[in-house]
Amino acid sequence: MKWKPGKKQLSIMACVVICALIIMLIYYVLFNGKALTKSINRLLSILTPIILGCVIGYILTPILNTIEHRWIYPLYNLKGIDLKKPQYFKRKKKVRKISVTITMAFFFLILYAMLMVLIPQLIRSIRDIIRNFPFYASNFQRFMDKYLNDNPSVRRVVDSLLQEYSTNLTKLFRDNFVPNLSTMISTISKSMMNIVQIFLYLIVGIVVAVYVLNSKEVFIGQGKKLCYAYLKKEFANEVIGAFRYAHHTFTGFIMGKIVDSLIVGIICFIVIKLLKVPYPIVLAFCVGLTNLIPFFGPYIGGGFGLILLIMINPIKALAFLITIVVLQQIDGNIIGPLILGNSTGLSSFWVIFAIMFFGGIWGPIGWLIGVPVFACIYALFSHITLKRLREKKLPRDTSTYIDTAYMDDEGIVTLEDADNTKYYVHNEASTWRRIFKFYKKAKKNIENVVPTPPSPLSISDDSEKDDEKD
Repeated sequence: MKWKPGKKQLSIMACVVICALIIMLIYYVLFNGKALTKSINRLLSILTPIILGCVIGYILTPILNTIEHRWIYPLYNLKGIDLKKPQYFKRKKKVRKISVTITMAFFFLILYAMLMVLIPQLIRSIRDIIRNFPFYASNFQRFMDKYLNDNPSVRRVVDSLLQEYSTNLTKLFRDNFVPNLSTMISTISKSMMNIVQIFLYLIVGIVVAVYVLNSKEVFIGQGKKLCYAYLKKEFANEVIGAFRYAHHTFTGFIMGKIVDSLIVGIICFIVIKLLKVPYPIVLAFCVGLTNLIPFFGPYIGGGFGLILLIMINPIKALAFLITIVVLQQIDGNIIGPLILGNSTGLSSFWVIFAIMFFGGIWGPIGWLIGVPVFACIYALFSHITLKRLREKKLPRDTSTYIDTAYMDDEGIVTLEDADNTKYYVHNEASTWRRIFKFYKKAKKNIENVVPTPPSPLSISDDSEKDDEKD
């Protein structure tokens, strides 16, 4: 009779195999980490056109849905045709092709507007800035000379700093720039080749985006089918719900931020154009582009424009600064909440943390998508925490745990009702109370060691009592 392993034996064998694979993977990562990183980077470079196409298709999906559900479907409904019914499947596929064509035409129209209208204006403005830069520098130098001549102490400090920085700059140029000149030339030539490669990637990405838009429901169905095939039903529901929440967070934040930045850039252009500030297109473009970065973006764009305008005209620089401050207040209190709402559910502290953390990992891309990525991670841990608390039949409200000292069999014990001998519950008084308490204790100890002399009034009272006794 042949031996057949039971369910318990199969589970043990599977655990042993998985543990062995994990140990081998850890060993390979520890001793061949560079090779693994190089392989991952090579794989990502191969898949870059696919990833780019998926990103373009994902960004264009709301436009496709709007064209289908707001424009084309109502036209068919007027004819008495409901495209959501199964019998109109072929006609629905034809409508999808028309919608994809209109969406891509809109996408190419935006690219054409940027390439033929906005970019030439930007190039012309940047060329003027470079051509007039010596004049701007001399103008700024005259302004600083006038200010420093009126303040000799400030001039001495500035001269010493300039002398120090010029020495360091000369040393840096001599030690680093000149010996690496050939390397820099080869790097520039590689950058030119990378530009051509990016252009080719963009073409392939657009083709991939067309396929993604045309078959996005099929991809969604295949993903759900895989989840239900290989995962337990409850866990598969959780995974699909997590992806649905991530989709809602990303679309709500990124699309809302794009619209918000576009509105801010247009308002900035109109205001500084009315104020006759130089180079309004460049400044408005920088303000709108950097506004995509949460929290720090407006200060980056405003700082660039301020430095440029100080060299041209300090009065115009002051007007630009006031415009940016007022505009960011309007955006932060009116435009932003109206468009974005609370799409991430993160506090200001976690927004700053997400920007700094993912910006350090992914660079500028991390500044843009770090907030929605961290919002998804935050929501995942919050969901798991609330589920565990629900299973343990514990309160789920955060305010309940603020004054909690510990938890016993009877439930939560607050700091006021806690036993100070348990779990290091130490109700520390404030600094002033501790000082006052120390003063009273020290005074009492001094009185016990050195008794206070009796007052004259008490002596007289004691003498009177003695006379009465006599």
